[in-house]
Order: sequence, then structure tokens, then C-alpha cells
Amino acid sequence: MISVSIPGWGDIEIEYLVVDYNGTCAFDGKIKEGAKELMDKISRYIKVFIITSDTYGNIDNEVNTIGFSIIKVSKEDSGAEKARIIKELGPDKVAAIGNGANDEMMLKEAVLGIGVIGEEGCAGSVFKAADIMVKDINDALNILLHPERLVATLRD
Repeated sequence: MISVSIPGWGDIEIEYLVVDYNGTCAFDGKIKEGAKELMDKISRYIKVFIITSDTYGNIDNEVNTIGFSIIKVSKEDSGAEKARIIKELGPDKVAAIGNGANDEMMLKEAVLGIGVIGEEGCAGSVFKAADIMVKDINDALNILLHPERLVATLRD
């Protein structure tokens, strides 16, 4: 578990991390450099899920490279499906990371939503839904590995 006390927020205890694949931790369908290693470190403390609508159709080939639980969602209603998964895990125990419009609801549901701008950019709706915005996946993952950064960014 990752625990942090944030003035104005209270105590947060994260048990799960849900990370969007394409555009967030992957670029053009391939996991980004450094992301797997950081997720490996995080997985010592919390359960990591990769969530995807498999835009590039290659997630099955990437599974061995990634090594985390993969959750596939439909391309048609992926935003609602992603939010449903956060609700099933328990929103108060989940940190979510994403960049696309279909990540907006998941970021809102999670106790901590982190938006990633990345090479593909970031949907404008993510800016409003996320609690924190970062420039790439490695920054997002490092925030979780160093929870005092959450305090510095989010405290009242």
C-alpha cells in the first residue's frame, strides 16, 4: 500500500494503480522506456493494472513484455468501462493515470487522478478531471514512488 497524508485532502491509502496503455505508458503501441521498470517498483507496494482499448491491436503481443494484469475494454464505450473498473476496485483505493478523453471518467472516479501530456498530447477534458498533470508517464510513476511529492503539489 502507498499511504500519504495530504493537508486539505486527508489520508490516502492506495492499493491499486490503473494505467491507460496507448498514449499514456505506451507510444505507438510500444511501452515507453523506463515505464515498465518504474511499474515493477510500484508493484512491490500496490497491484498494477494496464487498461486498454487496444488502439493498435498489439496488446496481446506486448503482454509478455509488460508483465502486468491487462484489462481490455471495448473501443465503443471505453470511458464508461474504465470508470466502472475503478468503481469495482474501490475508488478510494485507486490511483489512475491517463491522457485521453476516454480516461476522463476514470480519473474523476479514482481517489488520485494523474493526467499525462506525452507525445500524443492530452485531451482537454483530462486537464479538468485530473488532480495532477505531468509531462510523461515516468513523472507520474515517480510521484507515486515518492508520495511526499503529492503533498507538495496537492496540499492546501
